[in-house]
Amino acid sequence: MKSKTIDWPAYIQLMEQLLNVPLDDARRKELEVHLTRMAALAEPLMDFPLPQRQEVAGVYKL
Repeated sequence: MKSKTIDWPAYIQLMEQLLNVPLDDARRKELEVHLTRMAALAEPLMDFPLPQRQEVAGVYKL
């Protein structure tokens, strides 16, 4: 999988507006650090190759 560059400050600003959750500059910066770390941790999992015919979990409906 190709590594994508994400503009975390823009993402945080958009989510802040959509969710109506105002953040101060210190919180925005800390959130950016956490999102960057989580993206780095997820990268090896996203790069893991899966067979074309991977079975999916069951779907339960009421």
